[in-house]
Amino acid sequence: MVKFFKRLYDLFLNNIYEEVIKSPVRILPATFLVLCILGGILLYLPCSGDMTFIDALFTSVSGVCVTGLSVQDISSELNLFGQFILMLLIQVGGLGIMSISSVIFLLLGKKMSVTYEKNARSMFDAESRDEIKDSLFLIFKYTFLAELTGFIIFTLRFFFLSKDFFFSLKQALFLAISSFCNAGFALFSDNLISYNSDSAILLTVSLLIIAGGISPAIAITFPKILKREKLSPIAKIVFVTTASLLVLGTIFIFMTSYNGVLSGMSFSDKLLNAWFQSVSARTAGFSSIDLSNLSCGTYLALIVLMIIGGSPGGTAGGIKTTTFAVLVITSYNIFLGRKNIIRNREIPPETIYKAIALIFVYLGVIIVSCFILCTTQILPHAKLVFEVVSAMGTVGLSMGITSQLDTFGKMVIIITMFLGRVFPAMIIYYLNSRINEVYLSYPKAKISLT
Repeated sequence: MVKFFKRLYDLFLNNIYEEVIKSPVRILPATFLVLCILGGILLYLPCSGDMTFIDALFTSVSGVCVTGLSVQDISSELNLFGQFILMLLIQVGGLGIMSISSVIFLLLGKKMSVTYEKNARSMFDAESRDEIKDSLFLIFKYTFLAELTGFIIFTLRFFFLSKDFFFSLKQALFLAISSFCNAGFALFSDNLISYNSDSAILLTVSLLIIAGGISPAIAITFPKILKREKLSPIAKIVFVTTASLLVLGTIFIFMTSYNGVLSGMSFSDKLLNAWFQSVSARTAGFSSIDLSNLSCGTYLALIVLMIIGGSPGGTAGGIKTTTFAVLVITSYNIFLGRKNIIRNREIPPETIYKAIALIFVYLGVIIVSCFILCTTQILPHAKLVFEVVSAMGTVGLSMGITSQLDTFGKMVIIITMFLGRVFPAMIIYYLNSRINEVYLSYPKAKISLT
């Protein structure tokens, strides 16, 4: 019997393992899938709380994919052990499977496949295996320092408010990890609405979200801005696009919600919450205001911010700021009738093609998911669209209908969250692997666009 199972492992499981680790296109979704299922099983156990399996799986996928959508109140439905499991899922999902799997390869001394190492070097902007190690060390150090800083601030603030040291430690640790990983989970039944006038908490959460949404490699170049030193094109794109979206998002939400969901607050609190939702909408999903009755303008602003998301290499979702910026810069240069230049560097046509393909597939998944939910769920269509965009962008904002979805609707959102987390990276890895240096010249086709 032992020989039978060993042979079965050699013929089946070992072959699957070998096939999976050959390429990030396989290892990324496979590892995320295993983590989601394992997390769902752990959260379903009686020792974790009181959840049905579909709700436990939903929460696990939401945690691993750092989304933040939840069909249950995790502060009451999950006990301390269950909350700890969810926190671990968020941390692993936030760090990224590529980082985790690369660490495993390096610690075990295993040799990466040529394709895997090529993609790892591309992801970490490294030229060698040693540089991959250095990049991994930077990621983990950056993550630890950012989360530790948030943990200390939150602990002091919660202890000042509650005078309960254990409560403060638990809330601070969970919120620091959830904030940096852009997960959007909080151990409060109303998320962060109770703290919508607490600038210390909201500003700390928003800064952690921004820190997590920008990759460590880009974040460490921030001092160069203060010193007015020259930045690389990608660093400038990330900083300028991020700052522009934060400022414009704050202004637009402030104006469109002034007499709406922000009414009843002081001017400073309105500005604070507009800023917070502008930061959170791009990938985190924390909510300091009731989103169930948004104005049309705020609704559209949040939809756009959720689709764009954060920056590559960070914990954020969405199409990424660089993809958005490449298309904006390309359109701008086309209108001016000049070459596609940024900081005296030409943007390669391949980069533009990849950006277009990514957006097309990304929006395609959103459209299909919206069509399915709007056809099968008896709920307001605008709120369903918001839910799908939030899931695909791994944001986690909701207009209050998540718990009203039936089992089929929950499965659609689960799949959407999963695709939102792994699909953009898979598309880019796939397109990189399909690059062919040999180009044939064909006659130009004349196609009218008007």
